[in-house]
Amino acid sequence: MAKVSIIILQYNQSDRTLACLSAILTGGSASPGGGESHDVSVIVVDNASEVRHLKNVEYWIETNKASSFQLLASSENLGYSGGNNLGIKKALQRGADAVLILNNDVILREMPVGDADIVGLECGNVFGFDYLSGAGLLVKREVFEKIGLFDERYFLYYEDVDFCMRARKAGFKLATATTKFHHAVSATTSSLGSANLLYYHTRNALLLNATHGPWYVRLALPFWASWITLKQHVKIALGRDVEISKAILQGVYDYDHHRFGMRIQ
Repeated sequence: MAKVSIIILQYNQSDRTLACLSAILTGGSASPGGGESHDVSVIVVDNASEVRHLKNVEYWIETNKASSFQLLASSENLGYSGGNNLGIKKALQRGADAVLILNNDVILREMPVGDADIVGLECGNVFGFDYLSGAGLLVKREVFEKIGLFDERYFLYYEDVDFCMRARKAGFKLATATTKFHHAVSATTSSLGSANLLYYHTRNALLLNATHGPWYVRLALPFWASWITLKQHVKIALGRDVEISKAILQGVYDYDHHRFGMRIQ
């Protein structure tokens, strides 16, 4: 029987986490101990949420007597990549054969299945890169052992693209699962604000293309960054979207100076 650990990352929004956990607990083959093919445990990683959100998960686990559910609390916000890495390390230490990385805004109806090394709930394409979304990724142990975990330089956005690119380059097979699930509209964008969102998108897009882009894209990156910089300076001079333009400029500056992780203003 394969041992699968489900990693659910929480930063506040405990109402979404509890709905996600309830679906897993009552979801047939996706429930811990349920089904004949999987021995499932759950690790909720709390990314330094407000205390009440941490306590909500603690109380849920206690009242549901969910012995195979664990809460792992981080003392700082490690972002999507760092927070999930914390849970993945714990799962691998416990001997998991595979890890299911699951957003707390996903209601899973059944366990993803497939013969691929990485099975995703959703797929996408960004800057010409095909990838499986980090909203739901079932990853075999061997993948982590060969290519490592999520790149924590990204902190938030595009780390799933980078992970899929590294896995594909290492010869692993990726596929999309035909799995019943519901993915709510993410609240991350609204909680971050447009300026922070565009900061991460700008900085991480440059990093992603520098790491995985073809030679002509890597060659053009300095010109692209210069064009972005010029455009934002013009907007600031005209008094248009000044806060957003400053965030984009910081994204370019931080990329150039190798400043990654959480945005520091």
